[in-house]
Amino acid sequence: MATEPQRFNPDLTRRRFLQGTAFAGVAAFLAACTSGAPESNPPASISIPTPPPATPTPAPASPTPVPSPTGPLKFANWPAYIDLTGKAYDTGEYTKGSSPTIEQFKKAIGVDVDYVEAIEDNKTFYAKIQPQLQAGTPTGWDLIVITDWLAAKVISKGWAEAIDHGNVPNAVNNLQDSLKNQVWDKNNDFHFPWQSGMTGIGFNTKVLASAKIAEPKSLKDLYAIQSSKVSFLTESRDTFGLGLLKLGKSADPSSPTILDDLQAVHDDIKPLVEKGLIFADNSYLKNFAAKKTWAAMVWSGDLASSGTEGDTFKVPEEGVMIWTDNMVIPKGAVNKYTAELMINFVYDPKIAAQIEDYVYYVCPVKGADVEIKKLDPGAESNPLIFPTADIVAKYHNFQFLTDDAEAKLDELYLDLTGG
Repeated sequence: MATEPQRFNPDLTRRRFLQGTAFAGVAAFLAACTSGAPESNPPASISIPTPPPATPTPAPASPTPVPSPTGPLKFANWPAYIDLTGKAYDTGEYTKGSSPTIEQFKKAIGVDVDYVEAIEDNKTFYAKIQPQLQAGTPTGWDLIVITDWLAAKVISKGWAEAIDHGNVPNAVNNLQDSLKNQVWDKNNDFHFPWQSGMTGIGFNTKVLASAKIAEPKSLKDLYAIQSSKVSFLTESRDTFGLGLLKLGKSADPSSPTILDDLQAVHDDIKPLVEKGLIFADNSYLKNFAAKKTWAAMVWSGDLASSGTEGDTFKVPEEGVMIWTDNMVIPKGAVNKYTAELMINFVYDPKIAAQIEDYVYYVCPVKGADVEIKKLDPGAESNPLIFPTADIVAKYHNFQFLTDDAEAKLDELYLDLTGG
């Protein structure tokens, strides 16, 4: 892959090298994929908590004044999930002024942005904002980025503001077709995707070589590595979804045997916990850097955007989890119109390409592949950003659980983690 043009930071060679190595495992995997593609969207039979609320009927077109942006925009996102420059470019930790996209938005719109890496996992973040949502009071955020299942829950409970499509023409026109028509918000009245990603295996080649351990190709290989040097994810759907694949069981949440299958995954992981297995959120990046963790269940873009030399993402032989993180405006957002302007801004293919060239997640924006080629020739064929059909064939979606299955999952996961 070519070195990035000198747009923001003149010394990007080290990071470009790391990105090249981080997805090497994906590239090596492609030729071996032969299985048929499962449905990546949740099937219509999956139980969503309640139907999405009815979208207000649009008012007839009239010469009403365009609202003025207000701010600061309170934007909650995950770590290492937006383009960065300067020192932040290498550390992967946002600091004020370090994101070209945020700075360009501020200049274009004329309002400040309070961008905070406030989300480490969905359940912890949800626990923080749920009391305000239930009480009908503002959460303190204007725009949040949450994963499919939680976005569906928030929307179904009427806790999300309806997005005025007239304010987000880029999003309406440029959303990838594969991400449209979600059963929990078919017309994107309440959400637009931020990024999609895969959950698979991450490891450090140098550390494993020093320990004389073969690089894991499968989930069975991952489970066999010294447990005290391995971490699984605090996102229970990812951990148990991969656990189902490891056991050769269906990762279809509507499977009639799902409760028994979840128990089997728990029983398979429990001995690893007793031998020192830990559960990590995005903190696994720091654990990799400190060599505390040798191999882990990880999210696909992290090791490319913020990893250290030798960190590699691998598509397991058994398959990967696929998910989408979505922009949602929580009910009562003080700066709703500005949040809509941000959604529209990041769906400009040029801005989307700029973000993708840092985060290395699956892009939701049509035309970004053309634009990213101008920034970083070769990135348009990066399978972490624009997955091939062979990778898509390994997708499994374990997002939308029935109430019984979710309760069972919570019980089993609590037993494994102790909290």
